[in-house]
Amino acid sequence: METISARERVYRARRIGATFGRVYLGIKANQLLQARWHPADMRERWSRFNRSSAEAIYATAIDLRGLILKGCQFLGSRSDVLPREYIEVLSKLQDRVPPKSFAVVRHTVEAELGRPLEDVFEHFAEQPIASASLAQVHEAKLRGGERVAVKVQYPEVAALVRSDLANLRLLFRAVGVIERNVDLMPLIDELGSYVPLELDFVNEANNAEKAARQLAGRSDVRVPRIHREHTTRRLLVMEFVDGIKITDVEKLREAGVDVQRVAQTLIETYCEQVLVHGFFHADPHPGNLLVEPGSSRLVMLDFGLAKDLPPGFREAVVRLVLSLLKDDADALAAALFDMGFETRSGEREALAQAARFFLDFAARFRAQPFADPRMFERLGEEMPEMMRQNPIVKVPGHIVLLGRVLGLLSSVSRTLGSRVDLLRTLVPYAMGQRGAAPPP
Repeated sequence: METISARERVYRARRIGATFGRVYLGIKANQLLQARWHPADMRERWSRFNRSSAEAIYATAIDLRGLILKGCQFLGSRSDVLPREYIEVLSKLQDRVPPKSFAVVRHTVEAELGRPLEDVFEHFAEQPIASASLAQVHEAKLRGGERVAVKVQYPEVAALVRSDLANLRLLFRAVGVIERNVDLMPLIDELGSYVPLELDFVNEANNAEKAARQLAGRSDVRVPRIHREHTTRRLLVMEFVDGIKITDVEKLREAGVDVQRVAQTLIETYCEQVLVHGFFHADPHPGNLLVEPGSSRLVMLDFGLAKDLPPGFREAVVRLVLSLLKDDADALAAALFDMGFETRSGEREALAQAARFFLDFAARFRAQPFADPRMFERLGEEMPEMMRQNPIVKVPGHIVLLGRVLGLLSSVSRTLGSRVDLLRTLVPYAMGQRGAAPPP
C-alpha cells in the first residue's frame, strides 16, 4: 500500500484547515454583523464573501488535487447545500490538471502489467490526451495494431484520498461540536463511498460492460470495449473511439451531425438507464460524452461513478409523475416520502410544502413547448431556499446523484440548443412502454 510523507500529510492538513478556518470565521463575522447592526447592504456583503470564499476553496483544490479537487467538483453540483456563488465558482473546476511525467506513467503501467511497456504496446504516446483529478489518459496501440485509450491512475492518489478523508472527518466533527445545528458528516460519507470506487478501475470496467450490455439494443449509443487482459485496479485499457466533444456544437455541425438528434438520444439514454435498467452513468459532464462524426452515435466514457437504483424506484417515479400530472400535492408528498426523503418531524405530511413547490415548477414546465434547460437552472436556484424553509433533513444518496446528473444534462442540453419534449420522452419509459428488460 502506497503512502505519502509525513511532511505532505501535514502540509495538506494545514492547507485544508487554513482554508476552512478562513471561511468559517468569515461566516461567523458576517452572522454577527447581520444580527447586531443589520446593514442595508447585507445581501451584497454575503454575496461578495461567498464568492471570495469559493475562490479560496477553488485555489486549494487546484493546489492539492486528488480527493479535494474531486470533492469540490462534487460540491459544485450541490445547490441544495451551498449558496449560488459557491456553485458558480466550484462548478468551473474541470478535469484538467497538470499531467504527470511520462517516466511516472511508464513506471505505473509496467508495475501494473508486470512486464515492460513495449511487450504489450506497439506504440504509447508520451503526452496524455486528457489529465484529470485522479488519472490521465494516453493514446496507444496494442501489439497487433489496435488503437486503445489507456487510463493510468496517479501513483500517490489512493494515499492522498485516505489522508484527506481522515483530515476532513476530523475537521467536520469539530464543526459539529461547535455548531450543533450543522451536520456536514453526510457530505463526507458520500465522498467516502463514491471516490474510492473511482479509484478501482476494475469496478469501472465492470460498470462499463454492464452499461454496454444494457444499451446493446440502441444503435445510437456506444460504450468502448474494455480490454480485460490488460486492466487492473490502477490501469484501464479500452477501445479508442474517435469522437467530437458533445458541447463542441460548431465541429458537430461541420461534421454534418444533427445536434437535436444528439440531444434527444442523450435524454432517451438516461431515461432508459434510470427507468428501465435501474443503473446509470452518474458523471455525464461534457468530457465524458462524445459524438462519432460518421454515425452521429453518442459515445459514453468513464463509468467510474455509476449507480444501481434501489428496488421499487421506477414504481415510485411512476407515482411521482402521475401526481405531477394530476396536480395532487398529497400524492406527491407520499411519493417523496416513499423515495426516501425525510423531514425533521419524520411525518409524511411535513413534505407537503416541498410537494407544492414541485407542483408549481411542473405547472411552469408544462406551459413550455419543450424542455428549456434554463428552467432547470432556475429550479436549482429556487430549491435551496425551499429546502432551508422546509425542514427536509435527508435527501437519498441516489436522488442526490440523479440531481447532479440532471444538472449536467441540463447544461449540455442548453449548449446543444435542445428542443427535446422531456415530458413526452420521459412518460413512456416511466410507464414501462419503452426499452427492454435488463439482461441477466
